[in-house]
Amino acid sequence: MTITSVEISERDDTAKCVVCELTGRWGVALRSELRDSGIRVSETRSFDECQATLDAAPASLAIVELTAENSLWLAETIVRERYAHPRLRIAVVADRAYAAEEWLMREAGAIHFLTSPRRIDLVAQIVHRHFAQIPPPQLSAVERIWASLPWTT
Repeated sequence: MTITSVEISERDDTAKCVVCELTGRWGVALRSELRDSGIRVSETRSFDECQATLDAAPASLAIVELTAENSLWLAETIVRERYAHPRLRIAVVADRAYAAEEWLMREAGAIHFLTSPRRIDLVAQIVHRHFAQIPPPQLSAVERIWASLPWTT
């Protein structure tokens, strides 16, 4: 399983966008869509690391690939995570063969269901909206001054 972790470093570093998938195509498509946005994409290789990221960053956005093997597990995970981390959002991506599972995932609490990597722009919009709602981190007076300067450090 490939897990892609997308971080928005200009925002709250406790919120991340995590793409959990088997194929790698969703992470590549999302990376391509977000390439000009300043969002950094990194990959990990286990769901345990993904879960650890979500536990450490409870305001995260997870994008998880639905497969035949993880359908019921994913629905249960979405329900469980909604209660464990109320600010966490989960979108589901899947091959077209699993389109009939959309309403199960939405009923569980998925914020979006997508079956075409060509429409990853919809997920990218959700990523931007999600992180726009996260308040900027609290900065000290010195950090605010440095951040307001017209040059970078």
